Amino acid sequence: MNETSHTSPNSTPSVPRTDFGVDLNLIPDELDVPLRAEPPANTPASLWHRVQMHPSAMVSLWSRDADLRIVRLTVAGNLPSWNPRWVRWTYAVRRAPELQGGAALDAQDMLSEDGATLTLLLLPGEQRSVTLEFLPFLDGETYTGDYPFTVVLTDAGDDRTADTPGRLRLTHPPAGLLDLLPSIYSGPSVSPSARFKPYEDPPFFTRFLRGFEDASEPLQDLLSRRERFFDLNQAPADFLPWLAGWVSLTLDENWPELKRRRLIREAVDLYRWRGTRRGLSRYLEIYTGVVPRIEDQPFAGMRLGPESLLGRDTLLGGVGAHTFVVTLAVPDPRAVNERIVRDIIESEKPAHAAYDLRIVHRAE
Repeated sequence: MNETSHTSPNSTPSVPRTDFGVDLNLIPDELDVPLRAEPPANTPASLWHRVQMHPSAMVSLWSRDADLRIVRLTVAGNLPSWNPRWVRWTYAVRRAPELQGGAALDAQDMLSEDGATLTLLLLPGEQRSVTLEFLPFLDGETYTGDYPFTVVLTDAGDDRTADTPGRLRLTHPPAGLLDLLPSIYSGPSVSPSARFKPYEDPPFFTRFLRGFEDASEPLQDLLSRRERFFDLNQAPADFLPWLAGWVSLTLDENWPELKRRRLIREAVDLYRWRGTRRGLSRYLEIYTGVVPRIEDQPFAGMRLGPESLLGRDTLLGGVGAHTFVVTLAVPDPRAVNERIVRDIIESEKPAHAAYDLRIVHRAE
């Protein structure tokens, strides 16, 4: 996100002093933020962990007395159109009381679930800095313009407060297409002194071009993350059939997602061992999670002897030639879809071979 921040050129930011011994400062106190569309929630993040920079300001606190303080930081908008969801607090170091000799479990740095309230543990004479990020999006209800706000510091012990003002300016993003046109379309440049005047929308032609860029930016953003779609651990689930097509594999949508990902990853190796005991064993292990027992040597029935027990150590009957037996010992046979198991065997076995499938209970 492209953003610029500035303070008034002819003035130095004032440091409000509270009546309970903590100084509060906001740097810079004026920020320009281009208003862009919010990315879809299901858009994969970058595989390479690109740093997402948001427009931000630094808030510094300085304790001037000998007391340990627990303070809360919040942001209040000065206009009805201000949206509390625009702000989010972040901090680099979390401080817990057990590390400082404190006993109270609630005396620690805490960030609210929505990120809008930050509670800090401030030691005597200490100076701490935190970051106030701004995340406004083009959602149909947010408009460009100037939005004054106030950073509020509250003592958690006695509710005394101090504040410092700031201003957030939401602007239209610059039109990159304008740079591809002759300079006559660009219009006069804005002087630095005009930046601190009340906000004015850019010329109509600039905003008109911006509409075409707004339409193409989601696709450009998707292309910038394209490496995620080729990673089986991070690709969206609805993208798996496309990846499976790369290895000539037809996925069964009845399979759990994690097992489908594992099957695609090992598909090429499974093709090498197709029609063998090793290939069938690995395929069944991917689906069931257990290593099957595959007996590919036909055996004949036997006569019961005086020491034999039918059903325990003796099998009555025989298996024909070119027939193998697959035994799956699983904790819960009812959890195994026999149809899928048979489909796997049918696709992996030699064409002339027959098989017998046995799914049995395995005691823990």
